[in-house]
Amino acid sequence: MNSSRTLPAAAAAVEPQKPLRSSSRVTRWIINTLVFLFSLSCIFPLIWMLSTSFKSSVEFQKSIIRLPESINFDNYIKIMTHAKFFRYFSNSFIISVITLATVLVLATVTGYFLSRFSFKGRNFIYVLLMLGLVVPTHAWLLPLFLQFREIGLLDRRITLVFPYVTFALPTAIFLIESFVRGIPEEMEESATMEGCGVWQSLFRIIMPLCKPILSTVLVLTFNASWNEFPFGLVLINRDALKTVPVALTMFTGAYTTDYPSLVSALIISIIPVILFYGLFSRKIMEGMTAGAVKG
Repeated sequence: MNSSRTLPAAAAAVEPQKPLRSSSRVTRWIINTLVFLFSLSCIFPLIWMLSTSFKSSVEFQKSIIRLPESINFDNYIKIMTHAKFFRYFSNSFIISVITLATVLVLATVTGYFLSRFSFKGRNFIYVLLMLGLVVPTHAWLLPLFLQFREIGLLDRRITLVFPYVTFALPTAIFLIESFVRGIPEEMEESATMEGCGVWQSLFRIIMPLCKPILSTVLVLTFNASWNEFPFGLVLINRDALKTVPVALTMFTGAYTTDYPSLVSALIISIIPVILFYGLFSRKIMEGMTAGAVKG
């Protein structure tokens, strides 16, 4: 008798779950559709750029959306044979690499000492770094131009390194400092007992553990310095020292713009950024995962 009574009750308890399952499937389908549309909106500009780079100017004027009639590499050949573009490319690469190396060294040392030691003026350094994040970057453009003109730093190969390093340091220091705080101090204490000094602990223990966050700083700094335009436009006037973002304006004339060639140059210019991110993407994800676990 008891078993016969419990069966209908169990069936009644199972039946209301069917609409819930169907509703969850519908919700999941809607979410997946929205994510797919969002992903498509992000990928479409890249597909459009690649398609446009294979078009001639006549094809582009007929339709900016239609696929090219044939694969045409004339735009890439014209850019690759343009000697000045390689000069601009090398200028951007040299400046970005020098900026990157300087930021990594300064940010690692500063972030380590801020996280591990208490000293006079420590809070003042935090305030200066916070101001570097709060004040808009382009608000310093005119003051820097006037100062560089007075001290003779305009139109030099190292002109852009100074602002690029300055504006990248606050974010890099805060990222490294917060990451180092999550590393147990007992590791350094045991190394000190073995005879390691402060600098040996920094370069032999802390830096290998900081590879994920250093990779993040590397990609962010390289991307910011490679794609920077206003300071490169204002602080550099000599054609031989121009960077890639400024050089891209040579495809724009007073009345016409060679869009297929411009898009081809854009594709070539984003290759280093894609390569850097592809090389260090795994370390970046490890850094984000470690930060989430620590939080």
